[in-house]
Amino acid sequence: MDAGGGGVLGAVLCMLLVFGIFPLLLWRRRSDATAATDNHRLPPQPLQEDQVLHGRGAARRMRRRPGAAGASTSRDVAEDDAEEEDEEVPDAPRSSKKEKKRQERQAQREAEEAARDSRRNKQDRYEEMRRRKDEEREAQERQLEEEARARKAKEEEAAALEFEKWKGAFSVDAEGTTESETQDDGQGLLHNFVEHIKKQKCVPLEDLAAEFRMRTQITAA
Repeated sequence: MDAGGGGVLGAVLCMLLVFGIFPLLLWRRRSDATAATDNHRLPPQPLQEDQVLHGRGAARRMRRRPGAAGASTSRDVAEDDAEEEDEEVPDAPRSSKKEKKRQERQAQREAEEAARDSRRNKQDRYEEMRRRKDEEREAQERQLEEEARARKAKEEEAAALEFEKWKGAFSVDAEGTTESETQDDGQGLLHNFVEHIKKQKCVPLEDLAAEFRMRTQITAA
């Protein structure tokens, strides 16, 4: 009876020990996993300490060498400017395209204006040439008219002078006519004589004498 009770007690203790150790192991494993995750997320502390030490050393070196610090600052400023330029680079092609389009529009406007000026000048030259031709034609017409009038006046004057030379030689054979009828017939004959000369321009004396029933000697006189 004592031996059986001791075995049961031992089994109970073993079970208690197992159930007590198992949660402890599980908790330890979770703690290790959490620590590993934190170590993976955060940089190691010794690295931060090295950075602090490095920063302090750099500060001491900068205090010792002001020129070097100024050069470093200049380099930093230059790098910042370069970064700003790099950031502005994407806008450069866009502005270049706009400028190119603006230049193309300007060139097109200038070409259109030049074409309009050329057409305008061509039209002006054509109108000027036509005006000069019209003036020349009108001048020629006026000259021809003046020459025709002068020629007609000269012919009439020559005919009148020629008539004055031999008008006294007319002899009209008319019996029973009065003096007034004789004068009227003479005026009509004179008119016909002048018109005949003007119309024929050049008339032989024989034809002229036959036309007006005169003697050739009288006509030549």
